[in-house]
Amino acid sequence: MTILGLGIVGGIAATTYLLFHDTKESANINLYDAEVANDNNDITVDFHEEFLPVDDGLSLYISTTSPKNEDIKGIVQIIHGMNEHARRYQDLANFLAKNGYLVVTSDNRGHGFSIDSTNPHGHIDSYQRLVEDQVAISNYIKDKNPGLPLYLYGHSFGSLLARMYLQDNDFLIDKLLLTGTVAHFKMSKIGCALANIADKLVGSDKSSWIIQKLAQVGGEGDDWITNDEKVLKDIEKDPLWMSTYDNSGIATIWKSNLDLKADEKYKLTNENLPILSITGAQDIVTGGKKGLEDTRKTLENIGYKNIEIIDLPNMKHEVINELDNERVYDLILNFFDK
Repeated sequence: MTILGLGIVGGIAATTYLLFHDTKESANINLYDAEVANDNNDITVDFHEEFLPVDDGLSLYISTTSPKNEDIKGIVQIIHGMNEHARRYQDLANFLAKNGYLVVTSDNRGHGFSIDSTNPHGHIDSYQRLVEDQVAISNYIKDKNPGLPLYLYGHSFGSLLARMYLQDNDFLIDKLLLTGTVAHFKMSKIGCALANIADKLVGSDKSSWIIQKLAQVGGEGDDWITNDEKVLKDIEKDPLWMSTYDNSGIATIWKSNLDLKADEKYKLTNENLPILSITGAQDIVTGGKKGLEDTRKTLENIGYKNIEIIDLPNMKHEVINELDNERVYDLILNFFDK
């Protein structure tokens, strides 16, 4: 390597080292604190919260919402996105339960209540570990409800995890729904490399300022998320909303994006799996029409044959939290019902 090359590498390393800070410690939040207690007072559905132990000792927070005194049509398993948590999907869960579905939501490890000393807020070792958690939830809920179809729904980062879930486990599910469908970004390879450098230099449990900036696909602020000001205000005061990830968490997010194109990792046992993507035309993470078409082609190259893309005008990233979300709810219900 030339002296210039060594200088560039050294400069990147030094900059990364200087710009890190400790990830804030996990908030001391109890499931039943008044500030964060679930306010689901809808008496027309059954609601239950529990913790599911997984093989590495972490207990995952999961909740189930189901119809009262009504036959269940199927199971909907929801994977949430970056920064957020399961309870942001409670309104949708209530809607689906009233229409005959058992809905299971969970906090991804390092989010919400799925934390411990090894998995604090903002720390994720690998996307494979997150997928293993979701598979454990799938098997748990299927064992408790034998014979019911299972529909997987992933939003944003959850849409990446849902597609990683397909690599080895597409036989477990009967339909796949994606919203806030993240496009493959060419810079994901660079993002992985920089995050790994930061990881090696200052530790996986530290948070580099420059790495955080690279991961802010929406830029500063939250107004790229939705047009609904009430939702944005709710985010500002949400004690479970996270603002940062450590270096390992950022590397995991970039790696899941990079592996969208790793066709060789997909075993493809359910090629006719119905897949629906619902996005907002103002959503910057989809890559626009070009990005959505690339998403379709990527899934088709893997071998999936039943893909539908719906891009809704005047909507941003969180289509289920948009001003006209009733339209989105109906699209989701129609997809699960047909």
